[in-house]
Amino acid sequence: MSLDHLADLFALETIDTGLYRSTYLFTEERPLYGGQVAAQALVAAARTAPEGRTPHSMHCYFLRGGDPAKQVVFHVANDFDGGSFSSRRVIAVQEGKVIFNCTVSFHAENEGPENQMVDPVEIGRPEDLDVFESGRLHSVEMREAPNEGPMRTWPQNFWARTTAELGTDPVLNAAALVYLTDGGSGLVKVRTPEVGFLSTIDHTVWIHRIPDMSQWHLFNYLPRRTGGGRGLFTGSVFDGDGYLVASFSQECLFRYQRKKSS
Repeated sequence: MSLDHLADLFALETIDTGLYRSTYLFTEERPLYGGQVAAQALVAAARTAPEGRTPHSMHCYFLRGGDPAKQVVFHVANDFDGGSFSSRRVIAVQEGKVIFNCTVSFHAENEGPENQMVDPVEIGRPEDLDVFESGRLHSVEMREAPNEGPMRTWPQNFWARTTAELGTDPVLNAAALVYLTDGGSGLVKVRTPEVGFLSTIDHTVWIHRIPDMSQWHLFNYLPRRTGGGRGLFTGSVFDGDGYLVASFSQECLFRYQRKKSS
């Protein structure tokens, strides 16, 4: 099934107050992409947030694998509405089982000092780089830096943008940003064939400024540590002018593959 616009993927049916259901289904056999569930959960949370408050942070836990050919139901709990901040809890359920949960915080922006203490890792302009074809992401264009790691399943540094305009809707653009942050890995260069599938345990995104995701944005991934069967990396997202629009971190399984019994 062809997906032409991310807005179609993020569209949710309202079942009841604080209760929503995904509407777009994929027919091909593949795991449900975690970035899709996270983006849809953010959209569900935003449906209940006060007007004028935009998402600034999201903390996610991936509990079970999902099926992209089946609908997901999102339950939103209104935990807090203060003078400037609102907090929502979301659980995602498929076939009666919780597959994902998260908290999303919304903020009515105030004036304050602005500083940036990190610069982008230069990889060249997107028009000069190779196209990265991802079987997991749809309706986005990605251009990756040369990757010298032994396992090239995920890019480590790449430019990305949506293939269709998202307009000025802050929720759609924030959802597209979250969708893309799960599209790469900071552990590419330390992964070997002996390490199994790097399924995500938890994922956090801090949105410093709502971006226009129809424009090119640079995603940088930085490995931090592996051990105890887990791996951690962090990342940054910059716009075309080098402005830091978001930061993120992810912990994933990073362990040896189980040997098949003879």
